[in-house]
Amino acid sequence: MFRLKPVIIFGLNFLLVIASWAGHLSPRGDEYLALFMIPIVFIAAPFIATLPVIIWLFGINFAIFVFFHFMGILNVIDITALMVLIGALTGGGFVVKELYTSFAMYYRFDISDRQRKYTAVVSELEGINRRGRKAENELSRISRLYEITKRLAPALKFKDLLDVLFDFLEENFRSEVTHLITIAGGTPPRGISKSIKGDNYYEDRDKVLNYGKIVEYAEKNDLKPFFIERSENKKFFSSMKIGADTFMAFPLFVGDKLSAILATEGSSKNNFSRFGILIPQVALELRKVELYEQVQKLSIIDGLTEVYLRRYLMTRLEEEVERAGRLNLRFSVAMIDVDNFKACNDTYGHLAGDMVLRKISERLKCSVREVDMVARYGGEEFCVVLPETTKRLALSVAERLRKTVGSNEIDANGKKIKTTISIGIATYPKDGTDVTGLLDKADTALYKAKRKGRNVVCGA
Repeated sequence: MFRLKPVIIFGLNFLLVIASWAGHLSPRGDEYLALFMIPIVFIAAPFIATLPVIIWLFGINFAIFVFFHFMGILNVIDITALMVLIGALTGGGFVVKELYTSFAMYYRFDISDRQRKYTAVVSELEGINRRGRKAENELSRISRLYEITKRLAPALKFKDLLDVLFDFLEENFRSEVTHLITIAGGTPPRGISKSIKGDNYYEDRDKVLNYGKIVEYAEKNDLKPFFIERSENKKFFSSMKIGADTFMAFPLFVGDKLSAILATEGSSKNNFSRFGILIPQVALELRKVELYEQVQKLSIIDGLTEVYLRRYLMTRLEEEVERAGRLNLRFSVAMIDVDNFKACNDTYGHLAGDMVLRKISERLKCSVREVDMVARYGGEEFCVVLPETTKRLALSVAERLRKTVGSNEIDANGKKIKTTISIGIATYPKDGTDVTGLLDKADTALYKAKRKGRNVVCGA
């Protein structure tokens, strides 16, 4: 292509020369028109031919013009005009070429500079976008943390905490079943589970998950969070009684101590890292509930006997009176006094007396139902509330309590102490329709038992 360009300009030049000669031979005499078109060719010469080629072509044209002079076609002025015109147009072509080249170089430089700036701007935008996504993820993390914190904050009871926590996990992590396994020193792990298929909780007896083995597996895994799919370990899913195809678990620590394990079934792996963000806050909330329940327990439990205090007894009796009156039920109250307790203190000392009270409270608690309530009424007196219990049945229960306490000696720091109790029974609504009336009747029945010689059960 490079060699073809000079041929083109030579060809155009000679075509015009031939055209000029032909015009000379024609009657019209148009030879000047073609000759004066030759300089126009030289405008394009700098763009398609090198300077030596142009000089050669310039010389050839001069020779042709001289020839035409001898043929009588051109005179000296014509030749001079043509050569000046060719030179001027050629020079103009070079100027245009140089300007074009300079402009092109400037343009390319400008484009390159703009390209660099554009690339820098795009790179900066990508960096801003990455930082934006990071900030968005961080904001999302903080938002989820704030949401769970806000929702968990009002929960001060374990049941309320579970309701909020399990609902939040179900809404945000699309799990099929959620488990909370609590670990207390010296006792087997206990768990509670909830399925999205219902609002009921499922505890250990339902065998929904092998809580003990989950804890063992977590300990073998150095108590680190883990995610497992059924396709990876079918044996694990079978032995643990996991129903879904995925399982992930997160140990919850209070300080350095393992407090619980929060686990879900059926959640995707994408939720694993998101889930981990919430775990420290869940652990704190769980600890808060534990501390609150401990405080609540300490405020209603007698430190020596570990039965309820009198003020809590009065609250429960008020509730039981209201409930019994509303549902037309009966319930009974048993007032219990330890026989000759002052003599026990005087003989064996107050430490032995404390041990006697502690052992008696243990025997009372072991001899009543879960719905019954044992409380320390004051000093060596106890009170037992027996919901939905008639006078006849209450007397039978009281007799069993009397025999249980008096049947075996109490070992108080190596001292064998024989002790008995006296019991008075009052029943709602026959013996009283309010708390004060019931307690007065039960206390009166207790003094009747004392007058009968102690170690006796009497009804009001």
